Amino acid sequence: MFLLALSFAPGLMLLLYIYLQDKYEREPLKVVLQAFVWGAASALILIIIYLVFKVNILDKPDKISLFKAFILALKHAAIPEELVKFLPFLFFIYKNKEFNEWFDGIVYASAISLGFATVENIIYVLSGGSYVGILRAFTAVPGHFVMGITQGFFFSLAKFRKYKILYISLALICAILVHALYDAFLFSGKKWLLSLFIIYLISIIYLGKKMIKSHLEKSQFK
Repeated sequence: MFLLALSFAPGLMLLLYIYLQDKYEREPLKVVLQAFVWGAASALILIIIYLVFKVNILDKPDKISLFKAFILALKHAAIPEELVKFLPFLFFIYKNKEFNEWFDGIVYASAISLGFATVENIIYVLSGGSYVGILRAFTAVPGHFVMGITQGFFFSLAKFRKYKILYISLALICAILVHALYDAFLFSGKKWLLSLFIIYLISIIYLGKKMIKSHLEKSQFK
């Protein structure tokens, strides 16, 4: 029971955080939770696909270059994971009447990403124990959160500016690149890259906060 609670806690805490940041025109909690569930469902669908095609993202050489690790991360994690988080937003949120201001894109994309991260977290924590749960609470879950912020940032640009196809494409591409580099540091298997990983994680969290602030300031309900 403790491990299950530890699995859920980081995602739900970050979901509450981003929900409360939406201070000018808060989204219906029901729709935010639906987005969270869509993210969780997308994770389950991807897991089934991995099982059917016998894909093991941990099956890699012990030590490889950062470039090779980046390519491996693109193929095995970043592209499929960000794609299955991107599609629910595109089909269920983008045209939703509740998506009516700049910050909404970040709220809903974050909710989807955190739903995905929570399912992933349950699998890793139940198999790895409390140490894995605590470690992932400060790394993997915030990482997915920032990837969601990145998608939402560009989806909002697509919604409220010209060049919609460009910004929708960037929503997927930029999230994939952020994700791939995150995993590349870990996939490389080189201990000296862990310090760079920590710097990278802090950097993308900082950029995530800047994206949140940028879209909050554009709110027409301010």
